[in-house]
Amino acid sequence: MNPVVGVIRWLAKVCVLAYVCLVPGLSGSAWAQTFKMPCDVEGTIPSLDDRKLDAAKVVVEIQSLGKNVFLKINGPKLYQVQVTSLTTEEFDGKNLTTAKEMGAYKKHRKTGLESEIRLQREPIMLHAFHDVSYYGKITRVHVDGPCTFTP
Repeated sequence: MNPVVGVIRWLAKVCVLAYVCLVPGLSGSAWAQTFKMPCDVEGTIPSLDDRKLDAAKVVVEIQSLGKNVFLKINGPKLYQVQVTSLTTEEFDGKNLTTAKEMGAYKKHRKTGLESEIRLQREPIMLHAFHDVSYYGKITRVHVDGPCTFTP
């Protein structure tokens, strides 16, 4: 075998190995890191005579990528809210971040359902709402409560 062909084959193997080992690690670094913050919240439904929901522990997930904010509340079903400042074909999004709070708002273009999450900075307080269908009527659920910063 020609020594040049052997070197080319060896280089090809090294390149394939480097691609297989390095590219998956690099592709993960393109994603924004998710920051999670626990909150103790209570929900209310104003249209049902300010009906109070059971207090719950939820986790707010925060991501920021460029000028876009992604916020998500994980917890019991009526407390689950997800918003982004991105505008897409389905949703209109808005970044509500100011010096005093971080937040985002979204509205579904076809149904008109709205969601919003705001995190007040000092003290750290969660304020959110989202529209749900309740016996065929659109009803707004409000979620409020303190959060704990865990570095």
